[in-house]
Amino acid sequence: MKDEIMNKVNESLQTSQYDAVLVFGSDNVQYLTGAYLHYPASFPDRYMAVFWPKEEDPVCIVPLEWESSYLNLAWVNKTRAYTEKPGSPSGIAEASANLAKNTVRKTGKIGLDLERIPLHLYQRLESSLEDFELVPCDDWVKELRTVKTPKEIELIKDLALRTDHGITGQAHHVLIKQASTEMSNTENIRIHAIERELDEVGHHAIAQAVAGPNTRKFWPGAPTFGVGKDRIPQLGEMMRMELVSTLNGYWCNGARMLVFGELTTEQTLAYQSLVALREIALETMKPGAKCKDVYNAMKALADEHNIPLVSKLALGAGIGVTNWEVPYISGGDETELKPGMVLVLCPVVKGPDDEFMMAKDTVLVTEEGAEIVGWFKDWREPFIACYTF
Repeated sequence: MKDEIMNKVNESLQTSQYDAVLVFGSDNVQYLTGAYLHYPASFPDRYMAVFWPKEEDPVCIVPLEWESSYLNLAWVNKTRAYTEKPGSPSGIAEASANLAKNTVRKTGKIGLDLERIPLHLYQRLESSLEDFELVPCDDWVKELRTVKTPKEIELIKDLALRTDHGITGQAHHVLIKQASTEMSNTENIRIHAIERELDEVGHHAIAQAVAGPNTRKFWPGAPTFGVGKDRIPQLGEMMRMELVSTLNGYWCNGARMLVFGELTTEQTLAYQSLVALREIALETMKPGAKCKDVYNAMKALADEHNIPLVSKLALGAGIGVTNWEVPYISGGDETELKPGMVLVLCPVVKGPDDEFMMAKDTVLVTEEGAEIVGWFKDWREPFIACYTF
């Protein structure tokens, strides 16, 4: 994957308007360098950046105490470590300026991911880089990240299958007569993820299993989430099983439904509405279609058939080095779908007892259309719990 991404970035940079790019978003830094560090997102006032000039090797600018951890994980192995000054971005600004002055002509264009830079940091950079023209490169980075390389697609497919397998593996242990608590089911999802060598440590990683009245909220256990929820699911209820996990720094979102006993007519209709929304999305997700076209097709189907689609939510999003990224399946996203894009469909509908029912599916856009990747079982039906041992 290293060679694919570095070649892709170099080729794109050569034909771009930039003499160099200076990228600060922690996920953008990870994408460009291969270094998956768990903690940068938890320290928004500490800064890393990648300085990548045309026809030169990239350099990662990193706090001194993070340098060794970074070098153990990265494929970009040139660094410029700096000593931090509490509450001040001066250290990274000075390091950036020194690199720019040594590699970029005066008045040269330096692209910044401006959407990811705090105002006080930008102001300091503007002062330190006053000899250069600072311009946005957010769209340039988004384009690189949105269309995946073959190795990225291979990794995401593997990750999606492991995630779905982890959820399904937990479901195999769910019993009706000897039902365990939501807390136990949540922990079992996490254990099954770890057994499949998924990483449950990262900034976004979480597992959740909720049933009955707790399915009426997205995160009923917040801020403790699954910890301490000792409610035992009851016969006839549905359980929502969720897993957000990572593998080698790439992410997957999974959500599946399980029923304790036979499905009622109302539960069947609600679940089949999820299936119908998935199918219309797959029919619409062809190269050249826009993300908003997919959203509008799903919304129109819901309106036509009175499907209780939960409103004011995107119905999907891209996946990659973060678990939720551009493009978005929303009414306002004009992004044109292209082969190599990978998204997670995630419509939410209300069940007969006002449950939030979900089915999160990883979808790859191909030349021919779209295909679901990572199914461990056929999810046109929910998982039905075992009655007993």
